[in-house]
Amino acid sequence: MDTKLKNYRKLTCMIIGIIILLPSLAMMILRPHYIRQQQELDAFPYSYRDISNFLVEASYVLHAEEIQSESDTSLSPYEIFISQSRPIKTASDEQEEKDTFTEDTYPEDEDEATVSEEIDNLYSEWSNNFSYFRSYLEYEVLDESGIIDSNRSASSLSSSSTLSNALSQSQLKGNSEYGDYAFIAVIEYGKNGNVISTGFLTHEKNNASQVLNEVAKENPIEGIQNEWGFTKSFQNPQNKTYCFAMTQDSLSAFMENYPEFITVEHGTSYYTNGDLVIVFVTLLAAVAIAALLLPFVKVLETGNEKIFTVPFEIVAFIGFCVFGISVSIASDPYTLSRQAIYSILTSLGAPHMLAQGIQYVWGLLGWITVFALCYWTVSCLRTIFTMGPMEYLRKRVITYRIWPWMCSTAKKAYDSLLHINLTDNTNRVLLKIVLINFIILGFISMLWFWGIGALLIYSVVLFYLLQKYLKRIQEQYQLLLEATNELAKGNLNGTIPEDLGIFEPFRDEIDKIQVGFKKAVDEEVKSTKMKTDLITNVSHDLKTPLTAIITYVDLLKKEDISEEERKKYIGILDQKANRLKILIEDLFEVSKATSKAITLNIVDVDIVSLLRQVKLELQDKINATDLIFRWQLPEEKIILPLDSQRTYRVFENLIVNITKYAMPHSRAYITMENTENHVKIIMKNISATELTFNPNEITERFVRGDSSRNTEGSGLGLAIAKSFTELQRGRLEIFTDADLFTVEITFLK
Repeated sequence: MDTKLKNYRKLTCMIIGIIILLPSLAMMILRPHYIRQQQELDAFPYSYRDISNFLVEASYVLHAEEIQSESDTSLSPYEIFISQSRPIKTASDEQEEKDTFTEDTYPEDEDEATVSEEIDNLYSEWSNNFSYFRSYLEYEVLDESGIIDSNRSASSLSSSSTLSNALSQSQLKGNSEYGDYAFIAVIEYGKNGNVISTGFLTHEKNNASQVLNEVAKENPIEGIQNEWGFTKSFQNPQNKTYCFAMTQDSLSAFMENYPEFITVEHGTSYYTNGDLVIVFVTLLAAVAIAALLLPFVKVLETGNEKIFTVPFEIVAFIGFCVFGISVSIASDPYTLSRQAIYSILTSLGAPHMLAQGIQYVWGLLGWITVFALCYWTVSCLRTIFTMGPMEYLRKRVITYRIWPWMCSTAKKAYDSLLHINLTDNTNRVLLKIVLINFIILGFISMLWFWGIGALLIYSVVLFYLLQKYLKRIQEQYQLLLEATNELAKGNLNGTIPEDLGIFEPFRDEIDKIQVGFKKAVDEEVKSTKMKTDLITNVSHDLKTPLTAIITYVDLLKKEDISEEERKKYIGILDQKANRLKILIEDLFEVSKATSKAITLNIVDVDIVSLLRQVKLELQDKINATDLIFRWQLPEEKIILPLDSQRTYRVFENLIVNITKYAMPHSRAYITMENTENHVKIIMKNISATELTFNPNEITERFVRGDSSRNTEGSGLGLAIAKSFTELQRGRLEIFTDADLFTVEITFLK
């Protein structure tokens, strides 16, 4: 059973080998035969105008070389072709020329120098072109005496048979003496440099001579004359005949090495190898059909080999490349007709037959590879029908398997473009976009002619993506406008629920604006409330002593009061008036401090002595309470630039505040800390009532810890203390911890 299976395997391999070998041999036989046939039909498929231009330029270069060899000095092309054309003038001619001279007669010296440079450059181009052409071209230069210059060897033609004699031949084809030449051309110049005749013979009758005649009669410096208004004429060679020839081998070698110089006339049958392409595609189709049908022969058991399980992308790429290259080879006769292997081996001394055989085997292997890859490609794609499209997609198409990852990556890339942070450097984003575009266009450029279709598809997809991208940006911009409009309407609690994409950084800015507006509104509300409280508190605090004053004044008006009662009433009036005076003065002081209308008298103040002085002057008031004051002051002096009067008022207000609101029988601590950068005065006491107020509001005007306002005071003490401290670049802060009330005053040194 195993032996039988092996025999079937061998039979399968032989059949596949024959299927691949037969079309390969067919291409090896048909293609060279077809090319040789086309070469016989049209042996000269090159542009006569290009060759005519070369020959006419060659005559100019040879003429210049002859003039240079005859001259003792080096002449420029301008001197050879232009200056020598100016006729010799007599004195009367020169005077007549001066009389009729205009600015347009000759160019100025500067323009003439420019024209000379232009002509020198033009000649340099002729000379360079001729240097490529020269080693492949045979030429003769004749005058009345005979041949004066030639690069032909003595064995090329007999001395009595020059190239010019070929013009008398009606046909070169079949002539034993001239049959190897691709062309022989002659250009004859007369006495004044006029073109007398031209001749251009090839293997068939055509308009070559007419083209050569037209090119020879053209003015080579017409463009320079038109550009610069140059009136001198170009001087052709005189009394010279230039004969040129090139063999078939030389022309083929020149075209192989320098194909860019002479245009190939693609209109000839030799270069329209559609027939070969049709034959090649037909053979490929035959191999493809065999690859599809052979697995149906059950006994051969082929079509399921591992070699035919390659992923679709690899198969498609190889198949596309093989088909494209093969069609190019079939349609271009120069691709394989150069016989590079043969040329290398013969140059190394290998026998002609051996080199030809190796070259033939090399070409055969190439065609075998092409048809083998065709068979393999079709066999791989055949499994689409056996497995079913969906199963083939899941198992053989890599793109299908990685499609979710590709979509996720593309979505991330798209989202990253939608979320560009405009506040950051965008060079990295731009570089990423340019790199992606470069990769895509680079891949498209590898598709040759089919790249145009891929480019169109890419352009359509790019347009769709950009349209979608810009539409999304417009939607995000509209969301941003709606948010700003809501803000403009006064809605400070509005939110932006959706993603703003590239405008996402503006979300934080809008939040900042909302916070700022809210803060401003809160400040305004607070200010309004303070104004209301100010009016209420001022009315209350002013009304209380004022009412008392009015009452006791009315009592004093009575005639039946005693002297003792009168004195008592006057004392109360004095007390209430003084309180009213202090209240008005405090109000005036805090108003000036708030508006910064106070002029400070800054002097060097020993703040330790100042605080001791406040202690001494308030000692009676301190003693009147049952509070225990603990003083911790430095022994050394601490000098600070302060307004002593305002600083004294700050300390006085704070200590008086302690005597009013501290819990009876408790301790009050007053300490001073001296550091390198600042001096800090700390005052602590236990409040007699529960501290329910906001520490940040207690320093506002008319805000008192005693909300019932039963204690004596204006409620301006802490406000004055804070204002005077801040005017002197200090800081007053209040802290509460349960019933512990702390004031910290900091002055910078």
